[in-house]
Amino acid sequence: MLMGVAMGASEDKDKKGNYIKSTSLLTCMEDSLFTASHFDVVFYPDSGKVYFDVTAISNIDGKIAAQVDVIAYGLNVLTHNISFCDLGFETICPLTSGHMELNSNYKLSSSITKQIPGVAYTIPDLDARVRVVVYDALDSSKEYACVEAVLSNGKTVQTKYAAWPIAAISGLGVITSGVVSIIGHSNTAAHIASNSMSLFVYFQSLAITSMMAVAKVPPIAAAWAQNFQWSLGIIKVGFVQSIANWYMQATGGTPTDILASSYLSISVQKNKFKRSAEYFMRNLYDKQRTNNHLTLFKRASISLDSDDFGYSDTLDSSLYSVNEKDDDLTSKILVLRGIQRISYLAGIEITSLFMTSIMFLLFVAFVLVVCISAFKAIMEICIRAKFINEGKFNEYRQQWRYIIKGSLYRLLLIAFPQLSVMCLWEFTTHDSGGTVVVAVFLLAVVLILLIQAAIRVYLLGRRSVRQFKNAAYLLYGDNKFLNKFGFVYVHFRADCYYFVMINLIYIFLKSLFVAVMQRQGKPQSVIVFAIELVYCILLCWIRPFMDKRTNAFNITISVINAINALFFMFFSYIFKQPHIVASVMAIVYFILNAVFALFLLLFTIVTCVLALVYKNPDTRYQPMKDDRVSFLPRFDRKSKGEQDMNKVPQDGDDMELMALGATAMRGHENGGKPAIYDEEESVYDEDAFSEQNNKHQNAFNSNLFSDSGGNRDSYYLESIEPTQPTSTIVGNPNSAMGKYNTAYGKNVDHGNGNRVNFI
Repeated sequence: MLMGVAMGASEDKDKKGNYIKSTSLLTCMEDSLFTASHFDVVFYPDSGKVYFDVTAISNIDGKIAAQVDVIAYGLNVLTHNISFCDLGFETICPLTSGHMELNSNYKLSSSITKQIPGVAYTIPDLDARVRVVVYDALDSSKEYACVEAVLSNGKTVQTKYAAWPIAAISGLGVITSGVVSIIGHSNTAAHIASNSMSLFVYFQSLAITSMMAVAKVPPIAAAWAQNFQWSLGIIKVGFVQSIANWYMQATGGTPTDILASSYLSISVQKNKFKRSAEYFMRNLYDKQRTNNHLTLFKRASISLDSDDFGYSDTLDSSLYSVNEKDDDLTSKILVLRGIQRISYLAGIEITSLFMTSIMFLLFVAFVLVVCISAFKAIMEICIRAKFINEGKFNEYRQQWRYIIKGSLYRLLLIAFPQLSVMCLWEFTTHDSGGTVVVAVFLLAVVLILLIQAAIRVYLLGRRSVRQFKNAAYLLYGDNKFLNKFGFVYVHFRADCYYFVMINLIYIFLKSLFVAVMQRQGKPQSVIVFAIELVYCILLCWIRPFMDKRTNAFNITISVINAINALFFMFFSYIFKQPHIVASVMAIVYFILNAVFALFLLLFTIVTCVLALVYKNPDTRYQPMKDDRVSFLPRFDRKSKGEQDMNKVPQDGDDMELMALGATAMRGHENGGKPAIYDEEESVYDEDAFSEQNNKHQNAFNSNLFSDSGGNRDSYYLESIEPTQPTSTIVGNPNSAMGKYNTAYGKNVDHGNGNRVNFI
């Protein structure tokens, strides 16, 4: 019983100690004759006092009684009947119609406070409530009112001490991949970048899935998912919300004021609503303290709670409202589900949520461009001042414009889930004309750019397969294209370049249904689960990522995402299961995702540290089976004019690499690899690779020293400044130094060799 009343949103009352509070009184029946416009009750066990502040209206006349049920994690742990006349208060026996105000405190006897289990004060995100049904004392079948008080102890897993370290470690992966890439360890950089992208995908998926407008998200599930809303730009910063408010008002919108309203309450979904019967609850407590009539719930007959009032997608419009802009909220319960619930828990006004998310994205884009440009400027200054070697960061300096474009493209890809869900949701809420214009513009831009990038990758990959029997030839041979659009496909196998489109479709469809079905939680949860399941099956079947480890990493994430979607399908109560099922699933959801997130973060930290500590971290990874490294242009030499073009290169490693590439291409021309590689069959067997390497070197040396000096000079000229894929020669390795199209527009024909034109 105490647990029912003992809750209140009093931040100024002894927050340092344990307490149980309630700031909401929910109506749980139609035509309830007892309502509360304000409800705030808190109980402090250290002092044994209950503070209450209740404003209520009663339409009941006569002697009444009540049935009190204490429900914890879907179980009725206590049921007790009580007569109001037994409480000893003349004002409620008989109860009369009218306005009631109660603002005081009362000290409970120790015999009552001892009956409250100690765990009730410490378990995070307590899933408990008290339901009171008021009925005629002379006729128990005649019910007057039903109210519920949602209980909380102030402990929660939603904390900045979890959210910000997670965000920092995620950013560490992105930064490390960039640093390692600039240093020159492309294989390591590709793996770290892929893992960092997958980490963001998981966090964003967790955040978007929690935005589904299901009937009831248990407190611990809602609180844990809230720790990842930063990945969608949902971050509470006072001046940002002020700017968002100003912009919305300046463009014809009207901001909501839900957070500052004293009649907010959190319940099954996340509700602001009219309180009822807290007056009754307070008197009930008083009765407890006088004669110890209601024993709390350390024991009792435990039964399943199956009441589903208010869990439907189509709520009674006379009692509930799902529109935070409704003019008649004082007489209705405002049910906050889905994105509205996320906004409320984040402490952001619902009408400011969209612009808050967008402003953080624009800020990150600005910082990214400034950092890349500043690094380029610092490098140039250091080189001119001879602080660092002139050959350092040569590729970065030559390609930095394309690197900026590629970085912005990568940011767009990372932000695609955020932009999709927020912009599409804004179309349904229409906060103001200005916010809708921003949503249309940003969504159109990101769709056009990403679709264009995906189509260009697909067309170039198909062209490469058609002409060279290997998608990697053109996708990785053209350095400008790689720097600009490589973000889309580098984490996939070269032959799975088409999976770019599948990935974009998956993200957009999931965001679409989450954003536009905020009033249909049940079908929404089924559709999102189906999308997650289909995508997971595709990943397991195609295994499109660059290697076995990355495939396992991403498939595991996809499986977890599908399980999370399944949990939320149960939270929608589409199966009409007992409430205990959802409560237990919420605990499993929290444990599963907390452990998995910890694993991902530790994995990211270890990977980044090893990449920075190892002298050559590329040795930790097996060579890519799509031969992408063979086609990458080299930028480790001085630029044109800085070296003697007539000098024959003496770097045997470069010569060997060219010969290996030629043999690799000969293999592709004779049949290539199957569309989907068997990850269990390694083409990089050490003995075979060593033997093949020796053959390549011998063949190449024979060819090199039998060629004329002019041939060697032309070859060196070609290898210095590749502007197109020049790292691998097409054709027979014995004619690897044969005809080719130089970077300077010359066609050199040697003997009877075949002419090769680079695309």
